[in-house]
Amino acid sequence: MKPAAAWLLVAVLALTSCGVPVQSDPVPLEPGTVPSQLRDGGSAPSPQPSTATGKSPLRVNFVRNDRLVSIRREAPAGASAERLTTVIQDLVAGPTTTEQANGITTALPPNLNLTVAEVQGSRVVLELSGDTEGRSATENVLAVAQIVLSVTALPPFDEVTISRGGVPVEALLADGALTTDPLTAADYASLRSR
Repeated sequence: MKPAAAWLLVAVLALTSCGVPVQSDPVPLEPGTVPSQLRDGGSAPSPQPSTATGKSPLRVNFVRNDRLVSIRREAPAGASAERLTTVIQDLVAGPTTTEQANGITTALPPNLNLTVAEVQGSRVVLELSGDTEGRSATENVLAVAQIVLSVTALPPFDEVTISRGGVPVEALLADGALTTDPLTAADYASLRSR
């Protein structure tokens, strides 16, 4: 017998002697003998947000050493519009005392007001009011980046337009360019803390 044929014979014998009986027809199984994961379609249950506390996490962006840092906050579980309002309120309120003690600041001016003027599908239009004069280009870029990255972290929103008096304002992008186009997270990704 050739060595290849001998190995093939050994493999066949090993496989047929593994203890699993061969049947020509299917055999019905009792429901109690099948593991529950197989009875229920085989997929693990997907995790659900905690509704016990009525809270769900969201991300708000602040500044540390001229870079953006994403801070986890808790917000009431609810519709996207309610969570968007919470993000805007948290941005305007600024970092907590504990966050400030850890070097977290905000680039938003103290008298800035932001309100949700309109939601158009995945685009949010924010109305800006308050004093924003006398700020450096770096502060302005970081402020806009905080807003855009915080808002676009909320599904389904992926674009932000900032307006004053109903007219879109020119916003500084991370590369220093000015635009009135809708802003996205990609416009400010280079400013994220590494």
